[in-house]
Amino acid sequence: MSGFVSIYLDVLRFLAAMSVFLWHAGSDPVSVGVLPIIYSNHLVVIIFFVISGYVIAASVDRPDRTLANYGADRFARLYSVVLPALVLTYCLDAFGSKISPELYSVIDPHWQWGRLLLNLVYCQQLWFLCVNPSSNNPFWSLGYEFWYYVLFGVLIFVKPRRAKIIFLIAISLFIGPKILLLLPAWAAGALAFHAGKNWHCSQRRSLILFVGTGLAVLAVLISKDQLGLNNGRVGLAPLYYSANFFGDNIFAVIIAANFFCCAVFSRRLAGDFESQRAVKMIRWMASHTFSVYLYHVPVLLFIRAVTKYDPHNLFAVLAAMLVTLLIIAGLSKATEERYPMLRTYLRRRMTNFTGKFRLSGRMVQDAQQPPVNAGS
Repeated sequence: MSGFVSIYLDVLRFLAAMSVFLWHAGSDPVSVGVLPIIYSNHLVVIIFFVISGYVIAASVDRPDRTLANYGADRFARLYSVVLPALVLTYCLDAFGSKISPELYSVIDPHWQWGRLLLNLVYCQQLWFLCVNPSSNNPFWSLGYEFWYYVLFGVLIFVKPRRAKIIFLIAISLFIGPKILLLLPAWAAGALAFHAGKNWHCSQRRSLILFVGTGLAVLAVLISKDQLGLNNGRVGLAPLYYSANFFGDNIFAVIIAANFFCCAVFSRRLAGDFESQRAVKMIRWMASHTFSVYLYHVPVLLFIRAVTKYDPHNLFAVLAAMLVTLLIIAGLSKATEERYPMLRTYLRRRMTNFTGKFRLSGRMVQDAQQPPVNAGS
């Protein structure tokens, strides 16, 4: 993946994470009518899905990639933030609900440990389930994305065709139709990467296509209702976050087309982007987006519970948002920034495990072979 494409995706990832943050910061009970409401919150998550598909497809597009490394990388990336986010959510919600129980009244107090466990193993969205870990509703998307990682890993790394088909069918039956309805959005990102690897056109034409598809993405974000891409049922049973799957998948195709055009355009660019200070800042901000996404809701709610600030006061709301981002920066330094260390550790463990598995398999195979006749 070229430097410009990577930078562009980092910018989008940061803006998408901040959009989700602003959505919750501008909603009751954190604030009431003092911030502009961003109504494209759900579509922003669709952008995350397409980015994820594109990046994961790029990460496995090399001959030395193995299933062990792929699994280790995905688990490290997820659990570097998922596990501490679940612990943080449980602790802050438990203390906050005792201080200001009215703020947490909409949260179902039953089966909290079960809810946490389902989210820990990414089973919160299976079939027609929709189980949030207490106040932290952004966790819903991980119940989709994790299984897209699994399906993609099987598709790429399981070589026997019959075994591949059996695994894909079994996993699909286990996760149910709701998750599969948004699979095209994730797959569109992966297809955009592969389609854009070898496509060439002039710099002027590629720039026009890149800008044009970018404006199309912006148009959908602003005017999704007028374009008929929003049925108004997102979050409602029985499909919950897949209820608008038709419009979401069309939007994903437009995003994927933009990424494809970006890849084509980037091949006409020359120069060292990484040495520029602005690019370093973009990289740094993008490296904390997963933390912003998973930490912000319980922290915002807890600050509101503890300080009891006036949610109608703009300056109080902005101060709470600033404190939240500072707390998240500290949490990210202790968790998300440790991802490379966790990845190295898990890669080593996974490699050792698969090596022992292969050795065991060879021993069993050798044991089943008839003894060699020394005289033959």
